Amino acid sequence: MYSKEKVNFLFITADDMNWNSVGCFGAEIKETTPKIDQLAKEGMRFANAHVATTVCMPSRNAINSGRLPHRSGGEGFHHFTIPNVPTIPSVLSKNGYKVGILGKVGHSTPYKDTPWDHAEEVGRNTEEITKKAAAFADSAINEDKPFYLIVNSHDPHRPYYNWKNEGKKQRNHKGKNPNSHPSKVFKPQDMIVPAFLPDTKEIRHELANYYCSVRRCDDLVGRLVNMIQEKGLQNNTMIVFLSDHGMGAPSAKANAYVNSTKTPMIIKYPTLIKAGSVHKEFSSVLDLFPTMLDLAEIESPGGFDGQSLKAVFSGGKLKDRNKLFFTYFYAKNGNSHYNMRTALDHKYSYTFNSFYTGKRLYATSSLGGNFFTSIVQQGKTDPYWNKRAEFILRRAPEELYDLEKDPYGFNNLANNPEYKELMNKFRKAMATNMEKTKDFVSPVFKTYQETKDVKKMRAAYEKVQASGTFVGNIPKREKDISKWSNP
Repeated sequence: MYSKEKVNFLFITADDMNWNSVGCFGAEIKETTPKIDQLAKEGMRFANAHVATTVCMPSRNAINSGRLPHRSGGEGFHHFTIPNVPTIPSVLSKNGYKVGILGKVGHSTPYKDTPWDHAEEVGRNTEEITKKAAAFADSAINEDKPFYLIVNSHDPHRPYYNWKNEGKKQRNHKGKNPNSHPSKVFKPQDMIVPAFLPDTKEIRHELANYYCSVRRCDDLVGRLVNMIQEKGLQNNTMIVFLSDHGMGAPSAKANAYVNSTKTPMIIKYPTLIKAGSVHKEFSSVLDLFPTMLDLAEIESPGGFDGQSLKAVFSGGKLKDRNKLFFTYFYAKNGNSHYNMRTALDHKYSYTFNSFYTGKRLYATSSLGGNFFTSIVQQGKTDPYWNKRAEFILRRAPEELYDLEKDPYGFNNLANNPEYKELMNKFRKAMATNMEKTKDFVSPVFKTYQETKDVKKMRAAYEKVQASGTFVGNIPKREKDISKWSNP
């Protein structure tokens, strides 16, 4: 059949899963993701893969376009504001593919007229989701078409599975059946509390619930991979697993730090990829779209910020990815804007906070739940956590961290004279990259570097915003994100 001759694509995404929550990426807690770990053994693990931005819809639609969000007009919770940007579903559909999506349809649909052949919201019942995925694959086979299917898990996004509910009937969430129990339930006493959080009862409960949700996502991955194998499609189906960004915790989701953008990306494609291989250089989710076109032998429309990974599958390298890599965060919360830009090498990270004033308080979804609340509570009696809470809320214009010694970013080296030369190297690289990508934050960055005056930086910030090119001027969150609904 045609679908067994052409390459198929199955994408499986986690929602708010930190890269190091996955066993094969170094999870300290055991048995969090046995199925994802098995996928890595059968495919290629990307040890330094990053997403384009760190909130849901912009991150997912960056995958759809292969472009940075400010180059597609997809910085917020809305459809692309730039017309006619080529996208995965539109290009594949035009070239004979059956294209489908299960879960988070609105957050993964770049335009209202995106040509999904099947689009359906699903809940957190892993068996039900797998049956729907199998039905889609069968329909493509029956139509003699190759397929692209993206399955978006709601896990481990809040609301988490509650470890206290083990064995109890679960409520329905968008799907037709009750939410599944994870195959392993983690308890507070099982937790190893990471250094960026205080070790409290509340934190342990929150982490246990989070890891239960991680495990339920892992269960879904296992079911979907088995489904592909049962249909005999494993040799011509590229399976991709990744998370849309870091977990919903301070210094992870809705930021531009390593734990914000780093994603546990794994690709299985036996035709080209040696089982158990690891790619250690920088890679990006923006590389996926050009890779798909390369494998499917479809002419590229161009305009990508990513590169095809086909050469990497056989041990090759990407151009200009071994030294510096740039990550982004675009955010709008009410009338406040929190644009961050980061440059990484394999030892240090440099971040520019264009929103900094010294007085404004940072406020995004990463401060929700018990994680930040517990930091604040601990800070009332512990100066260490009080200082941490204050920094999370206020930040600094520039941040520099030694990722080997300080992976969670506690010791900002930006003003340390010993690192002046390194800071200047990063600043120069950042300016060049902003100019290259036509980043709207570029004038703000340039003003700060020339003056080191926060008030002048803020004035430049407001000038860019008023010009209509700034993220604050894009449409607000759309109520009718997509014409698609649960059939």
